Amino acid sequence: MTTSRSPVEPFWNRLPDIARYPFRGGALVSLFVFSLGGLLGLLPGLIGLILGLVVWVASYRYAFEILVRTANGQMDAPEIATHTDSGVVWRFILLWLLYVVLFVACLLIGGIALGTVAMLLLCLLLPGAIISLAMEGSLGKAIDPSTPFAIMSRIGAPYFAAFGLLFVIQISAATASGWLTHFIPAILADLLVMATTLWGLFATFHLMGYLVFQYHEALGFDPGGAHEKPALRTRDTDLMDAVEAKVADGNVDAALAQLTSEMRDRAVPGKTHELYRKLLRSRNDATALLEHAGLYLNLLMLEKQERRALALARESLDLDRTFTPQQSEDGHRLALRGKDLGQTQLAIDLWLAMLKRWPRDRARVDWALAVAPLLVQRDRIPLARQILEYVARDVDAEPKARIEATLAQLPAV
Repeated sequence: MTTSRSPVEPFWNRLPDIARYPFRGGALVSLFVFSLGGLLGLLPGLIGLILGLVVWVASYRYAFEILVRTANGQMDAPEIATHTDSGVVWRFILLWLLYVVLFVACLLIGGIALGTVAMLLLCLLLPGAIISLAMEGSLGKAIDPSTPFAIMSRIGAPYFAAFGLLFVIQISAATASGWLTHFIPAILADLLVMATTLWGLFATFHLMGYLVFQYHEALGFDPGGAHEKPALRTRDTDLMDAVEAKVADGNVDAALAQLTSEMRDRAVPGKTHELYRKLLRSRNDATALLEHAGLYLNLLMLEKQERRALALARESLDLDRTFTPQQSEDGHRLALRGKDLGQTQLAIDLWLAMLKRWPRDRARVDWALAVAPLLVQRDRIPLARQILEYVARDVDAEPKARIEATLAQLPAV
């Protein structure tokens, strides 16, 4: 295996080898097996659809194995039994569907002109997103446009040359497939079309893997074993390294200033927010912690990390009992989740803070009706009655009737 210290032959000198890669070793066996398996998709009904999907998932799983193996400096094709997690294929499908949705949205909003620009931009981003997905397995990072842009900036002009070659490979595969369907009997044509498509897939992923291997120093990792997944260098990893270096030198103020500047300019991952809060706690800066908590809690709710959001809400309410999420809908959902998980006091504190901050919110009746039974359980019946009576003063007849029914059921003090 070529080490990171040995010169790596440029990919443009290996174009014949890249084109022949799918016809060597395990790749050839896989191409043959998956091509035959593709015929199963021709079976009628649901069974044909399911079997066809299974074959394609296996094919893309093998393609990702090719990418990772090549990126780690191993130019021999992997065996058909791969070690790559099939979850990466489903994440790739989600990534591809998102790109399609963005393209269609641009087409509908701006017509052919905007649609064409969007298609070119998305096609340019896709190789970098696939590389990130294969090497790190994170759909969030692959979706983030800054990830492929970071890969582009580190590789430079050769990225665009490789992008052009990827385009040529895919067009060649599609052209060959179209030609075969016109001049060869149906079943044989289907078999050869599948084989041609798989050739393009395997060659494309081998090229992307070789691009990573050739520029591994610029991307910030050392090629390892066949199944290692070293982290790509991105703007986020550079930020964390720079901040941790400042902290190690005892310059916490500079570290906080750098984090604050980055968070003001762009979205950063959760671990960056956690480091920021850790540094703020070391300074006992309650004001900054509360200011940041609103932003971070909104991010956690968007990412559906509700348990982490509950912990952050508890921490923030301990600093200031009037703390609420930025969105009242998030606060209500979080309070309900806390109630379901047995965090009754947290649910109470959230609803009380929300009633104080948004006394005229349309959902205040639901908050009051939700918090009242919890207050009764805590022997805070007068407060439960006070809240219900306050909310009932200026609501419509139907919600008022619900509140009055609840008031009638409250125990006597």
